[in-house]
Amino acid sequence: MPLDKNFPPTVHDMRRHASGFGLLQVLLLIAVMAGLAAMGYLQWRERSAVDSSRQERQALAQADRAIIAFATVARRLPCPDVNRDGIGDCGAANQKGWLPSVTLRLAGVDPGVDVGQLRYMVQRQGGAYDLTVLSDSWQPLEYDDTNTTFFAGRGSGYPTDIMTLTDLCQRLDVGRSTPLDATMARVNAAPVRTAAYVLAHPGDNDADGDGDLFDGANSNAAANANLMEDPIRRPLLARYNDVVLERSYASLLSAFHCRPLIDSINTVALGHDVAAAVENMQSDNIAEAKRAVAFNALDAAMTALDIALTIAEGASDAGNAAVDWAICAASLGLAVNACAAAPQHTAAVALAGGVVYANGVAAGLFATAAVIAGTALKYADAGAAPDQVCPPLDPSLNNKMLEVAQQEVTDANAELVDVNSDISAKQTELGLANSARTAAVNTLYGVVRHGNYSSQIDQRVADLLQAATTWGSASYTKDKTDSQEQQAQNKVDRLQAEVNKYNNMLSDPQGAADTLTSEIAVLDAQIAAATDPAVKKNLQDQRDGKKAELDLIGNIAGLTAVRDKAVTELSAAQTELSSAIAAHSAANTAFNTAQTAYQQAYSNLVGAGRYHFYHSDGSSAGIGCTSGCESGDINVLGALNIALGDLFGGAPGSAPSVDAKYLKPFKIQKELDALALRKTAAEDRVTNANARLAEVQQRINNPAACNVPGSSVVPMTPTQAENILIEVDRKGGTR
Repeated sequence: MPLDKNFPPTVHDMRRHASGFGLLQVLLLIAVMAGLAAMGYLQWRERSAVDSSRQERQALAQADRAIIAFATVARRLPCPDVNRDGIGDCGAANQKGWLPSVTLRLAGVDPGVDVGQLRYMVQRQGGAYDLTVLSDSWQPLEYDDTNTTFFAGRGSGYPTDIMTLTDLCQRLDVGRSTPLDATMARVNAAPVRTAAYVLAHPGDNDADGDGDLFDGANSNAAANANLMEDPIRRPLLARYNDVVLERSYASLLSAFHCRPLIDSINTVALGHDVAAAVENMQSDNIAEAKRAVAFNALDAAMTALDIALTIAEGASDAGNAAVDWAICAASLGLAVNACAAAPQHTAAVALAGGVVYANGVAAGLFATAAVIAGTALKYADAGAAPDQVCPPLDPSLNNKMLEVAQQEVTDANAELVDVNSDISAKQTELGLANSARTAAVNTLYGVVRHGNYSSQIDQRVADLLQAATTWGSASYTKDKTDSQEQQAQNKVDRLQAEVNKYNNMLSDPQGAADTLTSEIAVLDAQIAAATDPAVKKNLQDQRDGKKAELDLIGNIAGLTAVRDKAVTELSAAQTELSSAIAAHSAANTAFNTAQTAYQQAYSNLVGAGRYHFYHSDGSSAGIGCTSGCESGDINVLGALNIALGDLFGGAPGSAPSVDAKYLKPFKIQKELDALALRKTAAEDRVTNANARLAEVQQRINNPAACNVPGSSVVPMTPTQAENILIEVDRKGGTR
């Protein structure tokens, strides 16, 4: 049998090959199943971590709701559980411990967790802002006859055993404004801040391995007695896995609706004071009510006069400011006086605005007081005469308001006449300047052509003239945008100073009042010593502004409105400043380009070298030169330099002068443009002055009717009003 003959496989061979393939399948199956198991485990861990985090935050939220519910009922926050028995340990001084879950359940609320599961820290240090104390910390406001304010708590005689949620609100408000101290309950943030209370969940293990289930500042270490971690802290290298919930003073004041609650009681307190005042008038002081009507009506009339005078002066300053800024913006570098005066007039307008606002508030208060007093008198005394309830206005005050309005009309018309005269004179000046420029340009061409019809370098002259025109426009735009940027920056600085000033007045009204009083005294001395009318008026404007601010300090709503208005204006001014900066940058780039183009055109003309003169038929009439002259050439360089200096100014190679013959008409036209804006402002001033005069005449010819309704009644007694107040206070407000 040949050796290469193929034999069929035996049974043994088939079994051997079959068993080898099965083992490979098993190994592949094991590998696939191991991978799937690993993926499933990782997904399980991720879902488990997410579920765990959600459960931890839900536990904190449930505990937070339980504390809020407890405080609403108990009028205080629970003390921490120090010995892990679930009972709040108020006898100990500790601020930090466990959530007192048993105490919360006994109060009828469900904390959602068992004993010793959540860390709890609450503000306890300091008697006035210890949030776990229940005491009569708040009392309704009472009118102070000495200081004529409604901002002092009620004194002796008012019950001291009324303990409601308002007392916790008072402690929260004190704690909110108390400076940070190392003994206070704090959050480990940057910077460290105080908190009303903080809750922490330890996660599922001791992540930092210190033996305390809670990590970082949440642990019970002595150094952390008054400290817990910031809620925004995240795990770092798997050494922190706590979840923290913080309650600030402000959030609790909002959660308990403290402001509307307190306001509701104070409203009833004010009603009690009104009842007392009415009874006082009813029983003893009907004559005083008559005087109150007269004096408040007089104060309202005098304040109306102040407003009329201030509006008139402010209108004049506003008109002047509009004119000055228009001239300054339209002819930068050309109207120095207008640019210098504009900020002063603008400041005067701002002062006038403050005075008008403050006096407007005062006028409204005086007029309201007069009506209230008149109504009270009518109710208290049925025999009060009409002229006692509504005293007539002194005619001399009406005459003064009319005089001021008429004078503003006269001044506005005079301003319009002046601007029309200035426009006429400026137009004449423009005509002369145009003639001088035309003659100087013709002289330049005559020098270059040397009396011939044209020259080979006429285009270089035309290029130089165009470059000078472009330079003039770019120079004006650069100066204009530079000034506008400075004006915008000054406006931002002024408004920022106003916002800071009003914020200071709101945060420290007494300090601001003392400062303003001192400044007014200094201004009074300066006004008395001033002899220059303009200086005296400027000082008086400053004094009026500070007096208006002093009057506003007692009117928080008015002062807040003024501050908010300044904030809005500051935001708009900052936007204007950004636009002005961008415009100035673009103008500088354009000017640099124009400057380079002008200098190149000037160099091209002066350095023309040898060139041809031409007859009208185009034939050569000779050769001129500015450099490289040959025998028989006509050297025009000397005459050319003289003509260029006459046209463009003393240093024409660097830049043309705006006061030289070529750019002078451009400058005068810009001044005419500014005068046109001034005319528009003057015409607006005339229109407004006439409208104001008509308004004053209408007010004089048609005085407001005196309508005090009702008849004599018997008012509620102060005792009845006080009993109502006490009951409202005990029940925790009127809501």
